[in-house]
Amino acid sequence: MNAKFGAVIANTKVKMTQASKAAAPIATTNQDDGRYLRLIRGTMLDLVRRDGRDLTARQLTTLLTIYLQDEVYSVSMLAKMLNISRPGVTRILDRLVEAHLVSRAEDAADRRRVLVYRTADGLRYIEELGTVAEQVATELSVGHLS
Repeated sequence: MNAKFGAVIANTKVKMTQASKAAAPIATTNQDDGRYLRLIRGTMLDLVRRDGRDLTARQLTTLLTIYLQDEVYSVSMLAKMLNISRPGVTRILDRLVEAHLVSRAEDAADRRRVLVYRTADGLRYIEELGTVAEQVATELSVGHLS
C-alpha cells in the first residue's frame, strides 16, 4: 500500500470514529426513539430472513402507500406523493410487478395513464409485514430484543 492511500484510510478511520462518538449521545437520549428503530430493524430483518423479496426502502414505501390507502394510483400520483420522478416510480413498479406485489394496466379512459393495482400476493406480503411488526413489537415490549 502506498503512503498516500494509507493516509487516506487512516483519515477515514479517524472521521468514522469521531462520527460514532458524536452520534452516541444522540442515540441514547430518547429510549423510545431507539425502541422504534429496533422495531423497524427487527421487522425488516425478519422479512429479509424469511422472504426472497429484498425490497428497498423506496419500494417498500411505495408498496405500503398503494396498500394502506383504498385508492387506485397512477404513476404520476405516486410520483407526486412520494416526491420521486415518474421514471423513478416506474423503476420501483417494475420491481414490484416482477415480485407479483402489484400489477399495472393502461387507464381505459386515458391510455396515456398507467394505473397500479393490488394483487393477492401483495396483500399476503402486507399482511405478513403487519404480523411480523406485531411480533417484533411484542418482543420489544417484554424485553427480548435489544
